Amino acid sequence: MTVTQKSAKQASQGRAKVRVAVVGARGYAGLELTRLLLKHPMANLVSCFATSSFQLSDSLGERRARDVRCLSIEALDAEVSAQGIEVVFLATPAETSVQLAPRLLSLGAHVIDLSGAFRLPGRNPTGCIEMYEKWYGFAHAAPELVARAEYGLVPWYSENERPEGPRLVANPGCFATAVLMAVLPLFKNGLIDASSLVIDAKSGTTGAGRKAEERLLHAEVDGLCLPYRIGRHQHEPEIQQAAQTFGGVAFQPFFTTHLLNVRRGIVASIYAKCATETDGRAVEQAFEGAYGSSALVEVACLDEAGADKLLNLRRVVGTPRTQIAWRIVDGRLYLFSLIDNLLKGAASQAVENFNRVISCAAETGLEEMEGLL
Repeated sequence: MTVTQKSAKQASQGRAKVRVAVVGARGYAGLELTRLLLKHPMANLVSCFATSSFQLSDSLGERRARDVRCLSIEALDAEVSAQGIEVVFLATPAETSVQLAPRLLSLGAHVIDLSGAFRLPGRNPTGCIEMYEKWYGFAHAAPELVARAEYGLVPWYSENERPEGPRLVANPGCFATAVLMAVLPLFKNGLIDASSLVIDAKSGTTGAGRKAEERLLHAEVDGLCLPYRIGRHQHEPEIQQAAQTFGGVAFQPFFTTHLLNVRRGIVASIYAKCATETDGRAVEQAFEGAYGSSALVEVACLDEAGADKLLNLRRVVGTPRTQIAWRIVDGRLYLFSLIDNLLKGAASQAVENFNRVISCAAETGLEEMEGLL
């Protein structure tokens, strides 16, 4: 039994499990989230919600799935109140999250939102609305909540900014997570020239959600690697904002996303010029300082024997881990970050945020997960 498992067992023996609910439980991220919560030592998954009739047990084999109440989204407010639900996860489109979050917070529930609804604060309410109109294509109806939301990139969050009362956590986007986990330690230590940064990121088709769309048919994506949303991907301003907040760097990268003909996983290939004094030892120290105590991050220099295993997408898919590999050649940094878009890019990071909301170790309920080799 690991230290984390022992602490989780001790915590569960000392207090009641937290009553939770998932909205949008039929989607890919929502289903992954319910699967994790059913096994979490401190979570009691009481209810799930979707826009159409469903049974969680039809999609998940866990016996406990049959005990979860599966309801229409119209029943959400009444169920939260009647069942005493303490934390609600929103695995919903951004426009839906904007409508639901204020209601849930007013009921006293913590909200962990997996959409982009609360990731992009503007300088003021007007600026916030303009940002969402530009990058997400809708007018934000609750800009005052955007300023209140905590950006939940684990472990890059600030507990000093924890607000009073029910908490609203904005789960980061999948591409933003992969990129930021790799570059923030380097930004924070001034090791790369941010103006030279090039980001080439690729994701499996589940990143587009569980919906019928011609461009996502197997016959359409098989054998291809398709660039999309060139210069206008909604995760770009999110990356810029977090780089400023956590790394102290203002920059505007070349950032392109691609659709891979695989179901899940993200590979972010990142290139930059090193700062004048940067060497391999400085990069190692930066990553050690950021992730040395993390059970869910692996980092290695590609000059080390066996380090190329961190470039294997199949090794990270099905896990909550982040795999980072790097090499310096003639003052140029080659940097690679791999995650599962449905886990660290969505569901398992939401669980990490749940853990910190209830004051558990970030990896609680996640550490023993293995890849889908």
